Amino acid sequence: MGHPELADAKRLSGVLVDGRWLEDGPESPVLDKYWRRPVATVACASAEHVDAALDAAWRVAEGEPLPPRRRAEVLEAAAGLLASRAEEVVGRYVDETGFTVRDAETELARTREILRLCAEEARRIAGEVVPIAGAPGGEGRLSFTLRVPVGVVVAISPFNAPLSTVAHKVGPALAAGNAVVLKPASATPLSAIHLCRALCDAGLPPGHLGLVCGPGSIVGERLVPDRRVRYFSFTGSTRVGLLVKQRSGIAKTQLELGANSATIVCADADLDLAAQLVVRGGYRKAGQVCTSVQRVLVEEAVARDLEDELARRVKALRVGDPHLEGTDVGPMIAEEEAARALGWVDEAVAAGARLLAGGTRSGPVLEPTLLGDVPLECRIMRDEIFAPVVALHRVADLDEAISVANATAYGLQAGVFTRSLDGALRAVRALRVGGVLVNDTSSYHADLMPYGGVKDSGYGLEGPRYAVADMTDTRTVVIRAS
Repeated sequence: MGHPELADAKRLSGVLVDGRWLEDGPESPVLDKYWRRPVATVACASAEHVDAALDAAWRVAEGEPLPPRRRAEVLEAAAGLLASRAEEVVGRYVDETGFTVRDAETELARTREILRLCAEEARRIAGEVVPIAGAPGGEGRLSFTLRVPVGVVVAISPFNAPLSTVAHKVGPALAAGNAVVLKPASATPLSAIHLCRALCDAGLPPGHLGLVCGPGSIVGERLVPDRRVRYFSFTGSTRVGLLVKQRSGIAKTQLELGANSATIVCADADLDLAAQLVVRGGYRKAGQVCTSVQRVLVEEAVARDLEDELARRVKALRVGDPHLEGTDVGPMIAEEEAARALGWVDEAVAAGARLLAGGTRSGPVLEPTLLGDVPLECRIMRDEIFAPVVALHRVADLDEAISVANATAYGLQAGVFTRSLDGALRAVRALRVGGVLVNDTSSYHADLMPYGGVKDSGYGLEGPRYAVADMTDTRTVVIRAS
């Protein structure tokens, strides 16, 4: 049975400039990722539109920022509007991503919470008193700092979290008093359009938010070199993140890039809990999550038991049309991506890995795949597959697991299952990652926590409190009594 809305593809504007939605740019279809048919046509940005959006943002940034209370009111109102539009937002999210209804509902709830958290941060931006009287010659002087907006922020977001990641960029930028220009992923612009409309309808004045949908070859090429931009928030591949850093001059950058996340399962772990959370964290959104469980490093003593339990659970996952209630895993973002990932699986099997579940593909749908005894030299153990594939590798002990986990160019998050406090603390200290989750997988992420990576996984932090701080500059004030 086909999706009921496919015959009624809407034409939408993906260009917001100075409070006006424009439709005179090149058009691009948005495909339903399961049925591979258009669900909407989006009017995208031309180079001239990008320049105009930056011009408007610059004018706003050069003026007085919105009062903090007003910023908070807009963000809270936008969260409420998204709730009132939930049916449409969820439906279009499933269409454009191929993720399940459950994924969509979870991400909408997260997005509303992120906006509320940003509203709270807008109200409590503050500097500090500097004890300058303790310095030689500081007598009779008062010093304090202010936190002021950086100015123009450019947000470049990925396809795999087109609501929550956009909120993690746009929300803090607005909370800090900046003007922001957003470029969402070309494959998933509809969620960004919904969020921008909610912010505008919530009373955000013109120029504070620009939206420029379109390919990186046009939009990104115009945004990144512009020296009026003082902050870039980018989530995407390590290759493109490096280009953003190299070409953005001395602007601040926050980069959340690739990963090859490991979860360690020790011999004393709760295997039922570990299996449950590994399956959730490895196959959610068809494995297309930066923190997705890609490598499971399991101690030899419990490896067979864990393999058997994981295989049972993976084979029980319901795969297919994400629009249907009860579907656990839908399609990947594109058929060519599914084919690429299956090629990695075939390479691992040819190198000696055992296929425990999955390993087949139908168009863009890659069956949830579990591999055992994967050799360390395989690509799946070194690089980011970004697919519903989990690779198991046996280790002798926790120390070997930590060594293997660290032996990649990436360092976003890692999980470790153990009942040993000493072992957990050893892993916390030794794993070279941005976050360590004890008795949970690498996939856990609360929106209010600091979130970011090290090594080729990037640098800088998401999380409203931390992002707002980074999206402001410190202004030092010294007053000398006359």
